[in-house]
Amino acid sequence: MGRVGDIGLSVLAHAALFGLFAVSFQMTGITDQANPGTEQSVQAVAVEEAEVQQAIEALEAEEAAEQRRREEELAELEAEREREAERLAAEREAAEAAEQARHEAEAEAERQREAAEQALREAEAEAEAEAERQREAAEQARREAEAEAEAEAERQREAAEQARREAEAEAQRRAEREAEAQRQAEREAEARRQADAEALREARGTYDAAIRQRVEGTWTRPAGIPDGLSALVAVRLGPGGIVLSVEVARSSGNAAFDRSAVTAVRRADPLPMPDDPDLAQPYREGIEMVFAPDA
Repeated sequence: MGRVGDIGLSVLAHAALFGLFAVSFQMTGITDQANPGTEQSVQAVAVEEAEVQQAIEALEAEEAAEQRRREEELAELEAEREREAERLAAEREAAEAAEQARHEAEAEAERQREAAEQALREAEAEAEAEAERQREAAEQARREAEAEAEAEAERQREAAEQARREAEAEAQRRAEREAEAQRQAEREAEARRQADAEALREARGTYDAAIRQRVEGTWTRPAGIPDGLSALVAVRLGPGGIVLSVEVARSSGNAAFDRSAVTAVRRADPLPMPDDPDLAQPYREGIEMVFAPDA
């Protein structure tokens, strides 16, 4: 619309200029008829031509200025488009980096689990091989004792029996030590798992408290509602803690209070959001928050 107006003004200016030419020529003709060949008529024509030239130069200067303004506007629009493209590219790059980090963490956890399982299988196989070797050694000793002379037969049988009992006792002790070591490893693994779970719960508690504090800080009490109301609010967050959805999962029984709770969540957007992908996963899937500002 602005360019059409500029063209219209330019056309009007040219029309005015042509009209000025026409009037100038008419006035020149009248002057020549009234005072042909006089010095006054020559001066009048010179003055009018100078005014016409000034008008032409002013019009050309105005058109040049308008052309520069349009070029500057186009340059500014192009620069804005480039800045927007750079911002979008930076956002895409950050999202891709976060996704890559999550995939790498999952792959590392899977590798560690497989390594632990492999180590366990190898330990079990080694224990079975050792027990088999012990059994074969005891049996060989027993066969050798039976082959000895009759006089030494009883003594050899007793020695072989003693050796067998000791071997069995040693094997039993070794098996018990290995079983205890396995149980200890399992207890330590369970302790680590519980510690990790407790750390995750503590971190969740910290972010839940920060979210609740942020939301309650933006809450405005509706007029006329009683004290002590509470509602269960379901919230789902996106990257950076932006609020993707919010709804009342369990009503307080007071519609005005429920609406004020939803409004408080939206006003608090964006909410605190952990950077760790595993810790942030429940918030992306959706959490339920007890909204009880009077508690």
